[in-house]
Amino acid sequence: MSSRIKIIDNLSNSTLYEFSMEDADRAYEKSEELEEMGLDIKLIIPSVSETLIKSLGANADKIEKLKEMMDEEIASHIEEEGSCSICLPDGKIHQ
Repeated sequence: MSSRIKIIDNLSNSTLYEFSMEDADRAYEKSEELEEMGLDIKLIIPSVSETLIKSLGANADKIEKLKEMMDEEIASHIEEEGSCSICLPDGKIHQ
């Protein structure tokens, strides 16, 4: 199973473009072009962990669970006292 970079329209939640991981530069360029045109989009690039579990046959529920676990782990490093990263001024995690 291959992982693809996707450009999603936030209004319709439809996939506008897909790129291979090798074409990441083209995906960034296209997303900038679309934003300059005024489109509200998001660029989705699968993480290494997501690519790995997909290749091992994980279903959508398992992938979502992995994303949640990773978000919680990152949040704990930001929010806990003596964490290894610098907190943002408003104390919130920005994605």
